[in-house]
Amino acid sequence: MKRIGFILTACWLLLSPLSATAQVTVHFKANAVVTGPKIVLADIAVIQPADSAAETLGQLPVAAAPAPGKSKEVHVVSVINSLRNRPEAADADWQGSQTIVVERTGLVLTKERMQEIIAAYLQENASMLPKAAIRFASIRTPDDMTLPPGALSWKVTPSRPGIVGSTSFTIALFIDGNPAGACTVRGRLELIAEVLTAATTLRKGDVVTEDNVALQRQNISHIDNPLFVREDILGKQVARTVAPGTILKAEHIVLPPVIREGEMVKISVQKGPMRLSANGLAKNDGRMGETIPVKNISSNKMIHCRVDGPGMVSVEF
Repeated sequence: MKRIGFILTACWLLLSPLSATAQVTVHFKANAVVTGPKIVLADIAVIQPADSAAETLGQLPVAAAPAPGKSKEVHVVSVINSLRNRPEAADADWQGSQTIVVERTGLVLTKERMQEIIAAYLQENASMLPKAAIRFASIRTPDDMTLPPGALSWKVTPSRPGIVGSTSFTIALFIDGNPAGACTVRGRLELIAEVLTAATTLRKGDVVTEDNVALQRQNISHIDNPLFVREDILGKQVARTVAPGTILKAEHIVLPPVIREGEMVKISVQKGPMRLSANGLAKNDGRMGETIPVKNISSNKMIHCRVDGPGMVSVEF
């Protein structure tokens, strides 16, 4: 009997340490940091022994992570309850803190960085803009944004397709190529350039000369098709009256007429392969390509003809 008792005691001594070391210990931390959208057990606790079973247990999700850059308090009781029916946690020895403050890391996009992104965009697209000094004055920039960690990229969209005249720029944000939100910066875009302006009152029909136009530095951010080169418009006519100091645009200037009202013209008439000509009297001024009324001298009829050049008009049947 003594020998049997000795054998049982020895077996107990041999097996007891094995049983103790086989139990998994989960020691909760007081603070933890995560990067992803969910919290797993290994994020908030140290699991021993460090073997494959501990690794499997550690990957079990226990709660949703806070927003990037934010923190939340996680209660251990809730964690244990969420794992109660998981076989991996059946024999776990729960230890440590009763609550864990979990912080999620994030990438902070500052107001200054938003403005730098827009400045870089304007620089990259300078070829689309007039030759001018470009300045964007921010009026309202969103507060700093915290994004998930990762490689940040973006796409900028101006409020007007041609950039000029835009009052806001929207920045679509991407982390590791995935959409991560957007922000809109509102402000005033200024393009300062030397442009042609009216030096005096220019009336409809006036011929442009060296003396009645001038080059001035102006903000052209809200001007469509401003004119920059004096030589391009000398000798042309003013399409409508403009006040002194007005920035001249393409729509203000027209070519002078090549045919004047009351001028005798040659009418070229074509019908299929047949071409005829007649004399006519222009009833309006006419510029190249315009259609004007012309009186046929022979028939005394009024016809509408296209201006082909000085003294030349045509009509097709």
